[in-house]
Amino acid sequence: MKGFFLDFFHSVSIVTILVVALIVSQVARKALNRYARRNAGNMRINATTFSFLKNAASFVIFAVALIAVIHLIPGLEKLATTLWASAGILSVVIGLATQQTFGNIVSGIFIVISKPFRIGDSIKLPNGNQGVVEDITLQFTVISNPENGHIIVPNSVITRDFVVNATIINDKVCNLINLKIMTDDIDKAIAMLHEIASSHPDFYDASKSEMPHDSNSEFKPVMVQVVDLVDSWVILRLSVWCKSSARALTMRSDLLLEIKKRFTAEGIKI
Repeated sequence: MKGFFLDFFHSVSIVTILVVALIVSQVARKALNRYARRNAGNMRINATTFSFLKNAASFVIFAVALIAVIHLIPGLEKLATTLWASAGILSVVIGLATQQTFGNIVSGIFIVISKPFRIGDSIKLPNGNQGVVEDITLQFTVISNPENGHIIVPNSVITRDFVVNATIINDKVCNLINLKIMTDDIDKAIAMLHEIASSHPDFYDASKSEMPHDSNSEFKPVMVQVVDLVDSWVILRLSVWCKSSARALTMRSDLLLEIKKRFTAEGIKI
């Protein structure tokens, strides 16, 4: 009977510890969120740092809970003490953690400190995958792609490869569209491209901003250049800026559709 009550006590204690850890973790995350909202105007800590801090707090809380659970289970307290005190086992654990888990955690800390990308940034990976950074956890960076899928990349991997960040300095994106057309009135085609591009709701007039460009050349709101002549075809390149990297693909699609409709109506072959 005594053994039954002892086991029951241990079971209740373990469940209580885990429930308390879960509650404390949620309270800590909500407290950090509340603190961030209250001090958003006068704090230098951004959303990326806060997200990482919330994940780190949860990790520490559950690690402490796990240690407490191990010490409550009969027979494991002595084993746990032996394992932690053993230099050989500890060296193996540290070695494995350094290569994998600990490596990802350290890389995550470097991401938060150096800020090669932040939550909300639009990035492109070396393998061609691209999307918006949704979260940076202790071990992984979560990227939401245009198909609403989630790309999970270990922090140590994403810091080892190069990343194209479209929003780290300026969120504006230049759409480049090449068109091979056949017409006797090139000026008319160019004028139509200027009109179509500048009338799009996401059009950004970079000529009125401090966007980097060659100061020795004329910088127009919409650039249309003849880049090549092939047989009877003329290849034009349309360069038009978009207000946001998140809208660049949609803007490109809209422009292509409108160009097709307008050129077909005017008898210009594409």
